[in-house]
Amino acid sequence: MPTGFPPARRSLRAGIGGLILLALGGLLTNSAIARTATPHKTGHVYLMRGLFNMFSLGMDDLAAKLQKVGVKAEAVPYTSWSSLADSITAEFRAGNREPIILMGHSYGADTTISLARKLNENRIPVVLIVNFDPTAPDRVPPNVRRIINFYVPTDWGQPVEPGKKFRGRLSNLDESGKHGHFEIDKADELHRKAIAAVLQAVGRGAPRVKRPARHDQISEAPAQ
Repeated sequence: MPTGFPPARRSLRAGIGGLILLALGGLLTNSAIARTATPHKTGHVYLMRGLFNMFSLGMDDLAAKLQKVGVKAEAVPYTSWSSLADSITAEFRAGNREPIILMGHSYGADTTISLARKLNENRIPVVLIVNFDPTAPDRVPPNVRRIINFYVPTDWGQPVEPGKKFRGRLSNLDESGKHGHFEIDKADELHRKAIAAVLQAVGRGAPRVKRPARHDQISEAPAQ
């Protein structure tokens, strides 16, 4: 009596085994490609400097701190806000869905809202704005999910106000007696609060609790 399988059956078994290995290899390869093609969305923070591009160097320091915690951040002149909005719009239309976060000091804080309003025309969301003592801010548009405004009314600072369709969270935080207009952008404790808010906005901080829309001025500090 012959032992084992006939040659034809052995060839069939070997062929089936090869197909299984090939399929498994394909699944592993596709999984690796998928992981490479969908990197973690760290968010992108644009920090707007104020007048003459020289009085708001705290924005550069804050950008460096954000980079150290793994968030893309760059400090730019406030005069570039319109072209920056065009660049963000082009990237968004090309498929970039990284969370957009804006920060600014003085005139730069004014233009974060101008930039957000221009993005709103193209229905591009802004997950967070953190402002340091804006001087003449426009009303906050509806595409902004959260805005934190540190301001000093005894100097030139102004609170921000919601636009008609704004439904996000708005915090006007009075820093009178603690900071002045020309150094509020460099305050370490405010940097820490700003970074905590950024990490929360990109899903790396404490879990967010859904709250009703707040249009009034509130005094609590952002999550730390």
